[in-house]
Amino acid sequence: DAFASGSYSELDYDNEAANQIRFKHELGIRKCRVKIPTVYLDYTSRRVITTEWINGVKLADAPQERIRQLTSDGVELFCIQLLDVGWFHSDPHPGNLLVSEDDDGVLCLLDFGLCAEVDEKSRRAITKALFHLLTGDFDSLVTEDAKELGFLPEDLDTEGLKPLLKTILTKGLLEGGSNLRTRKRKLMDISNELNDVFFRYPFSVPPFFALVTRGLGLLEGIALSGDPEFDIFKASMPYARRRAVQIMGKQSMKGWRGAWSSSRREIKT
Repeated sequence: DAFASGSYSELDYDNEAANQIRFKHELGIRKCRVKIPTVYLDYTSRRVITTEWINGVKLADAPQERIRQLTSDGVELFCIQLLDVGWFHSDPHPGNLLVSEDDDGVLCLLDFGLCAEVDEKSRRAITKALFHLLTGDFDSLVTEDAKELGFLPEDLDTEGLKPLLKTILTKGLLEGGSNLRTRKRKLMDISNELNDVFFRYPFSVPPFFALVTRGLGLLEGIALSGDPEFDIFKASMPYARRRAVQIMGKQSMKGWRGAWSSSRREIKT
């Protein structure tokens, strides 16, 4: 349903223009290092959109060093949209990310036809879930975050689920690191556990989440073309930490570095 409604809205350029104007404002007041082309509403209608022309090259076609330099900006930009603004660009494929030839070569974001909204409750839950994932707190991830985000019913007993999900998240995501082939192989290795979880427990996926994973996957693919060792989890940590402090408070963050280092050491051994 999320893809169907999103695809339909992409055909409405009035909608795309409104999205682009909103992004330019929201990211502008947050002083993000990104260029959003200006929309010329006098020359825009449902069937035509007219925007500022940007001179640049596709990020994926830029030199590897430039891709590496801009990757951190791209990851932070995605995190800001998802965790703070609550309105994110769901289609960051190579044609929609330019390296501007002006404005000191900043990242330029194009094509705002496919966007999705994340409400405040979900933004807070995603922030906490990311914090718990990066620090290896799988109990909180399962008993609190999965329920808050709507993956599991509120009244579900998760005791039997915890060890299964810990195996899946550790082996399937964190151990896979930057290598997509390794991650795919590790997911295949735990396919029985995955089947068991989805067969035994009433999982559901929030409508916006399919678009989140799509956007994140596209961004990760571009990043890996410039840096084969790129780790999406490690790259997300700086902004996720700052956002978690805002939401959870400094007191809750005391164990962040220690827990992160410990969880990564456990994964590698």
